[in-house]
Formats: sequence, C-alpha cells, structure tokens
Amino acid sequence: MSYRILVVDPTPVVPPLTEQALENAGYRVAAVRSFQEATRVISRDCPDLIVTAIRLEAFNGLHVLLRARADHAELPVILVGDPGDFTTDIDRYGAQFVGIPIDLTHLLQTVSKLLAGRTPHDPRSERRWPRRPVVLTASVHESAARVVELSYGGLRLEMNASLERTDKPIEISFPALGLSVIVMLRWAKPVAGAEFWWCGLELAPAPADTIQMWRSLVDSVN
Repeated sequence: MSYRILVVDPTPVVPPLTEQALENAGYRVAAVRSFQEATRVISRDCPDLIVTAIRLEAFNGLHVLLRARADHAELPVILVGDPGDFTTDIDRYGAQFVGIPIDLTHLLQTVSKLLAGRTPHDPRSERRWPRRPVVLTASVHESAARVVELSYGGLRLEMNASLERTDKPIEISFPALGLSVIVMLRWAKPVAGAEFWWCGLELAPAPADTIQMWRSLVDSVN
C-alpha cells in the first residue's frame, strides 16, 4: 500500500531532505511552504499523514492540525520544531513531536508507527500524486532546462545554474508541447560531481482547467 504524506515547512532546507527520506521509504510525498497551501491540499485531496513545522509565520503547525482534523478526525500529524517549541497541546491533540535537527531514522519510525494498520484514503488510486520519469526540454527565464520528473503537483528539472530563491511565480514553457505553466520554486541543490543543479518546482494555484491540463500531461507520459 502506498501512503501519501504532506510535508509543510516554510524553510528551503528541511522539506527536500525530509521529502527524499520519505520517498526512499516508499511513500508518496507533496511538500508545501505555508498554512494556506496546506489547507488547499487538504481540502482537495487529503493525505494519509501530515508532517508540519511548528513555526509557519503567522500560523503554526497546530493550526494545520486543527484544520485537518475538522474534516478528518483521525488524521495522524507529526509536528517538527525546536525542542523549546514543544507544548502540551501537541499531546492533548494526539500528535507526535520530532525535534530539530531532525533524526530521519526516528522520523521514519514514527511515520511507520502512525500508519501501521491504516488503509490509505484511496487505496485503489495508483494515480494520485504519481511521479513519472521523463526527458522533456523546457525553458525557464529563457534558459534551457531538462525536465527529469513530472507529478500532479509539479516537476523536477536539471539546469546549468540554480534558479534564484524567490517567492514569486515562475513561468516554465515546453516548446515541443506549445504550452507553459506557472510554478513556484521549492528547492534547488547542486549535483555532486556534475555541472548542473536539480530544482523542484510546484504548480502555483491555478484554475481547474489548468490543473486538468497538467494532470493530462502527466498521465500521457509513458
């Protein structure tokens, strides 16, 4: 069974490391940066478990927990933060706490324990949050890029230079397909021993027809 996990963290470092560890363990993962993005994902397609930072600018991880539990009372939640951020409310709401720096082994053990015996929200759907390897030429800020993976939530690509950190939408175009989409940069890291960067981009909030178009593109990849 493939469980889906939502990672909520506003920092540019923690989500990629956490996401990679969870994916390596066989989970399907979506990563967002804010309370607002998390609520959109939860309302559209609730995950099987949430891993959220306690500090989320104007909000906090308990706000994510309460929003999720309003419609999904038994949804397991892990809150991540500095040991000094721990409050008794975390225990009161039946959540788990993982301190920073994150011990990924401990995190994975906690995730496994919380999901043990649970049935994925949609166990028959193998096409929720799919990740598909692909070789596709793209253009970002008039710079050539090579897409290496597509998912319903976004894409990963290779570039000769890292994209600049920005919270502003980025337009990425696919010349061979004659289309473009608006995305948000979520992480970027250099590839050891190579002269390129891997970048993770997430679809920006978009109209339903744009989302459907993107999902159709992902589904068309062989």
